[in-house]
Amino acid sequence: MTNYKKLFLLSFTIICSVQMIQSDYIAAVVEYEPINATFPNETVEANLAQYVYFIEHAQLSSVQIIVFPEYGLTGLADNASEYAIEIPNPTDNSIHFEHFWLEKLSNAAVAHSMYVVVNLLEKEKAEKNILYYNTDVVFDTKGRIVAKHRKVNLFQEPLLTPGNSEQNKNIFTTDFGVTFGVFTCADISFYNPAKTILSNPAVTDIIFPTAWGSFLPFFHSLSIQNAYTLASKVNLLAANLNSVENGMSGSGIYAADGTIISYYLSGKPGSKMQIATVKTTPTSETTVFDTYGYEPLNNTISTLDNLNTNRYFDSEKYVFKRLNISQLNIKEEVCHRSFCCAFSINVSSTALNASEIYQIMAYRGPARIGELRNLKFCSLVACKSSDLNTCGDRNIKLTSKLESVLVETNVLDEREGFYLPISLTGDLVPVFNTSYNSTAYKGARIYKYLASNIKQENILAFGIVANDGITLSFNSMLIVGILVLKHLLR
Repeated sequence: MTNYKKLFLLSFTIICSVQMIQSDYIAAVVEYEPINATFPNETVEANLAQYVYFIEHAQLSSVQIIVFPEYGLTGLADNASEYAIEIPNPTDNSIHFEHFWLEKLSNAAVAHSMYVVVNLLEKEKAEKNILYYNTDVVFDTKGRIVAKHRKVNLFQEPLLTPGNSEQNKNIFTTDFGVTFGVFTCADISFYNPAKTILSNPAVTDIIFPTAWGSFLPFFHSLSIQNAYTLASKVNLLAANLNSVENGMSGSGIYAADGTIISYYLSGKPGSKMQIATVKTTPTSETTVFDTYGYEPLNNTISTLDNLNTNRYFDSEKYVFKRLNISQLNIKEEVCHRSFCCAFSINVSSTALNASEIYQIMAYRGPARIGELRNLKFCSLVACKSSDLNTCGDRNIKLTSKLESVLVETNVLDEREGFYLPISLTGDLVPVFNTSYNSTAYKGARIYKYLASNIKQENILAFGIVANDGITLSFNSMLIVGILVLKHLLR
């Protein structure tokens, strides 16, 4: 073999090896405001054209994977049958598709050498009828469908059928050496699939298309996204629908160590793309490349005023204990029945208003958010007044500064319990630079959520929220869905 051939072979081997062990990649997430045309086909095709626009601009920054939100192509469609299409399975390995929408997305992925993640309404013929699904689809750089996820935990989607783990092929490995899992919206707060997907040890990164309408103080879009990365130790690419009148905004790129690499939240209608480097080996060094949108938006309280946020806070059911913040170093416990939470809080002596109200609270029982489920709340909350209904409201403005907060709970090690660390400030963002861990001990599990050296002000909530995965009854779920829908339409 000639020296030239040996050198070529060596170079080729090195290049291939670098691809396989690549420690970072460039990702884009798009918070997207859908175009709503007169007819379903016109709506989807208008949004497809915008998707291609974002893909083209993402290529300028060498993006390798781009994520679009739930309901981005169809808008919040009332009738799934008018928008739903048949979608091949990843095992078909096809690069040609009968439906124009799929063909256009496939071609865009190939032309721009990019993984493209979209959400569509899917139909499938059953024995006696047609089933409809909320489905995420992933195209690889060759235009093939390499993953498909049917949403498991539906939220106010009565015409759709839940997906299941047998149907879902929602894990895939890219040509840049990263293994992703995919799930949608409400799925993030349920053991199945948000935790079960991580039973595959190869999964290091999660893709999360969503149309998340925030419920304060415990279910805000950015809070939930940040909570999942802290609890699961994976990178997260979260693309939210932009619909400010429905409380939908908040997208981001998150590192496995809890670092918020990039986030976007606004009270203005419009679309926005975030592009960032994501490291598969967590590090404190992060790089945000650029954002693209129709206009730059400033994340200020005035900008967020037009973002409608829903609220779920059933104070009559909760157990509270008011803190004496003039003590500065506070250690307290609060229990609801056998569910107890311990708090250690340090208050700044130089930024203290003893008349301001912080409560700690605990609750274990049914909660009506979409479906009636057994939830646990264990949290510090800010309050406007002694009226407990004012706690956790977005318009609270407290001047006392918390320097550190530690929340701890010790519970039975439940098989399907899913505990998330939740925090929220008056700017509607999570508390930054926090840590969260759980430790098993003699059939129990201890969860600890810590914020030390807090830089942010006006903390509205800081605690742990758990979903034990138990749906209480179908009739209750139906009633709750109607009640929540009425609330949203008011």
